[in-house]
Amino acid sequence: MTHSGAGTRVLVIDDDDLVARMLASHVTAAGHEVMITTTAEAFLAAAATWRPTHVCVDLVMGDTDGIEVLRQLAVLGSDAAVIITSGMGDRVLDAARSFAAASGLAYGGVLHKPFSRQDVADVLVGRTHRAATHAAAPHELEAWSPEEFEEQLLAAVAGGDITVDYQPKVSCATGGVTGFEALARWHHPTLGAIPPMAFIPRVESLGLVVPLTDCVFGQSLAWFARAGATSARSLAVNISGAELTSRARGSQLRAACAVAGVEPNKVIFEVTETAAMADSATTLEVATRLRLAGFHLSIDDFGTGYAQMTRLSRLPFDELKIDGSFVQGSREYPSAELMVRTAVGLARGLRIVTTAEGVEDAETLALITELGCDFAQGFFIARPMDGESALAWLAERTSA
Repeated sequence: MTHSGAGTRVLVIDDDDLVARMLASHVTAAGHEVMITTTAEAFLAAAATWRPTHVCVDLVMGDTDGIEVLRQLAVLGSDAAVIITSGMGDRVLDAARSFAAASGLAYGGVLHKPFSRQDVADVLVGRTHRAATHAAAPHELEAWSPEEFEEQLLAAVAGGDITVDYQPKVSCATGGVTGFEALARWHHPTLGAIPPMAFIPRVESLGLVVPLTDCVFGQSLAWFARAGATSARSLAVNISGAELTSRARGSQLRAACAVAGVEPNKVIFEVTETAAMADSATTLEVATRLRLAGFHLSIDDFGTGYAQMTRLSRLPFDELKIDGSFVQGSREYPSAELMVRTAVGLARGLRIVTTAEGVEDAETLALITELGCDFAQGFFIARPMDGESALAWLAERTSA
């Protein structure tokens, strides 16, 4: 069944009321209908009677789990696009995607917690307007075997189909630009633009992170050198937790900086909270050596993992990036504001800085500034841009 954008109906199941309502608000903002459920029984009843075009299924819930919900959804013969929402690791997500496909369900994508309004809009557009936008839907990649995916990715790396967009970060106190985050983009010659949420989890689950990171890091270092960055500006690059288990990785990253003529102390490596908390002596060793080499380390998506305070205090990270779902909900939900306030207080106690992700309006920027956040990043400041656009934006911002 083909659905028009105007008829898009999204059914959500999540036992966390705050997350469910945030997701619903993003769906509504994108111009679609939405229904929230908190139990499997209510969800399956709505799936049968309301006939949603998309279903958002949380993998981890109190009374049941998302896999059982997907199994029962397949029994119903649902043709809705399945969007998995979760803060779980990539291997679990990859297994869930494979289970959905094997069960005959239409796969619609992944929403990694935290997710932004744009993430929600993008994953819905991927199914509803695929033909119009020529953007590759995630389930098209599912048809590739692991060997085919690896071949396609390495060809993209070698052929220049992996590019980098840049999103600015600013000081909450002054509004000045303090750095940029490098974000990978894949432009496939026949499938079109492949959303990061569709390929990055599979890259990680198949152990292909090093060639992707090297590609993104090399491009972004060259761009950063062209940007004429002052000592006040930084370049943030996402790396996988798996890269913190390789003792050789630090020297490889230092060598890339030397080639580009960029000092390591201008580079921030962002690692998700879950990966950072991995209880490994090797992870602690590699992270410490990166800091000794001058690199900065940031815990990304803070608040969505399960950080143990004793372990967090031992890690050599010098930044916490507060998850966008808490930042976006901080003006409306007391629990979200408390999470931001707590993260800022924790960071101050550890003598590290904080960055609020997902800042989408002036009111939120004012609030997180009042709460004590050091830096801000989000669509209100600027969307991710290609390299030339980012340079033009920086020049205009600097002159202003």
